[in-house]
Amino acid sequence: MSINLKDLKKFPGNKALGGEFMFLPVEAKKYKVSDIPKLQPNRVQVCAIIHQGKKVPGKRVRPLRPMLCLVSELPDPDPKTGKADQLGKIAILKQEKKLELASDGAATVTGGERLVSHLIKVYKEKRLVNFKDAWTPNRQLKRWGSVLGDLPLDDLNAAQITAAKNTILENRSPKTVNNYLSSLSACFDYGIKHLHWLNVNPVKNVAKEVVNNEIVRYLSNEERKRFFEGLESSKSPTLKVICHFGINTGCRKGEAHGLTWDDIDFEKNIISFTKAKRIRTCTGIDDNGEMTFDRNTVTPTLKNGSKLKVISMKHMGSLRKLLLEHKLKSTSEYVFPHDTQRAFRTLIKQCKIDNFRFHDLRHSCASYLVQAKVPLLNVAHHLGQKNYNSVLRYAHLAEDSTEETGSIVAERIYEGLA
Repeated sequence: MSINLKDLKKFPGNKALGGEFMFLPVEAKKYKVSDIPKLQPNRVQVCAIIHQGKKVPGKRVRPLRPMLCLVSELPDPDPKTGKADQLGKIAILKQEKKLELASDGAATVTGGERLVSHLIKVYKEKRLVNFKDAWTPNRQLKRWGSVLGDLPLDDLNAAQITAAKNTILENRSPKTVNNYLSSLSACFDYGIKHLHWLNVNPVKNVAKEVVNNEIVRYLSNEERKRFFEGLESSKSPTLKVICHFGINTGCRKGEAHGLTWDDIDFEKNIISFTKAKRIRTCTGIDDNGEMTFDRNTVTPTLKNGSKLKVISMKHMGSLRKLLLEHKLKSTSEYVFPHDTQRAFRTLIKQCKIDNFRFHDLRHSCASYLVQAKVPLLNVAHHLGQKNYNSVLRYAHLAEDSTEETGSIVAERIYEGLA
């Protein structure tokens, strides 16, 4: 069809439109279809013709005719070529409407009609919106959608996902690549278990990158000396105390920023972590289907879902002194009300310490404990790790301790055999 659908004076009639859609007057009680050539485009609606999924034996079931848009909302022809992809626009709107109706059982759709973008959209609206940390997977799925979104679910395979991975994740770390694959895999698992839109998760057949979880960044003795010296000259009023706090307690940054003075008992020398400040928290979905976020919200639980983590300051005299001095100057209920990220980056650069983040203070704390032969289970408790496997990445730092344990085992096994 080469005619301009917005030129209603040349409207050929609904039978000539092909049976996939039709035009109807907005004011159906006042005007008939025969009046369309006399009406303006904003007074005529484009309606899809969708056959219903539920059929009643012996009774004719009329197709659904949901409105897709106004004729005035169709794209205008290009001034140079005179062409406009008006049919393409209608086809996209119809497909989206059909999928919407299918979720209520009002229409039947085939696998080939469902695109990857449709699955991502439903997954975000129904599942991802409830995540505590939805910001990162939302960004990852948006990247996947930019490459795979227009592909039918039934046709998608591991080779296409691998090609997309190589395109959008070039020069990314192995851990980042695997995180992207995990987000996409979770989306497909949702489509299988909850929507029943497909039977196989193609991401399962994509090879993951090899990640060396034993590589842990922590401050060496020389780096730690420069780091502490740099803190003394920092202009930030809170950088020194929060860095000392982080390396002593091994807490996450969000746990530190969620801490209030009521959580620190200086008489009992106890720090109680009961909440965390999240940089971004999902608040819902806007009219365009995009997730919306609030910044710096405090949640009543820690990142791992725990309601309480307690750290003793009994043998942390230096930290306790810093906190008391900090409290005397504080005017906020929060111990660390200000974000020190910029000051921290400046400090790291001035100290000439490469590839080091605030979170690596947590790694430093754990590494020092393991090197001091503290049992991994105790290290996990100090860090507030619910999963013991999370601290196994530090196990290689305790190689010397096997000399002692090996001696004990050998003595017991070979006792009396010499």
